[in-house]
Amino acid sequence: MKRNRHIKPHHNGKNRRTGRKSSARRNNKGPAKANSERAEEIRMKWIAAKQEEQQRKASEKAGSAAGPCCASEAVLNATNLRLLRELQSTVCDRVWNDLLGRWEGVIPRAFVRKNAVHMHHFREFARENGYRNR
Repeated sequence: MKRNRHIKPHHNGKNRRTGRKSSARRNNKGPAKANSERAEEIRMKWIAAKQEEQQRKASEKAGSAAGPCCASEAVLNATNLRLLRELQSTVCDRVWNDLLGRWEGVIPRAFVRKNAVHMHHFREFARENGYRNR
């Protein structure tokens, strides 16, 4: 009887012959560990640096959320104009406004998510320039 010894008996966590999941020894592997102590030190330093960077970004985000999005009136106007140019360059759905008798663009949700910080003052500016929120 010929046996296919070159074929792995377990594939993707299943026994090829029975189709059942393989034993716990194969599934429950230990935590990732480097081959040498030096490599493990380097890996741990990298992990610590990544976690520190994530904490720094989170604290910056929390700190920036506390203050106003635009410091002065000039910055607010410049931001509104920049966002309007960006909105005009995107493809928007159009809706007919029966009251005014004109087409109005609908601000895409992706644009709203991307610029959520400025939406409280940009919505009114966009409405004046022929765009609606939904």
